Amino acid sequence: MYVTFDLITALVVSGAFAAGVLVYRRTAPPEGATGQSRGERLAVALGAAATVIVIGSYLGGGFRGIEHAANPAKSEVSR
Repeated sequence: MYVTFDLITALVVSGAFAAGVLVYRRTAPPEGATGQSRGERLAVALGAAATVIVIGSYLGGGFRGIEHAANPAKSEVSR
């Protein structure tokens, strides 16, 4: 199995990292207030990053998979 690194992968990973950092910072409680703990904020940030990866990988490669599955006549083996 070969792993390739292309522009879509770089954009998805940087978008996931940026989303995780933004969510982590935005969920910080104001000074003196009680809010989510550090672990809870980290879990929410990781969830946001995973969501960006799933959506980005679908948009980056999912349409090609749908296109191939839409034409089953080409995938049949001729006898």
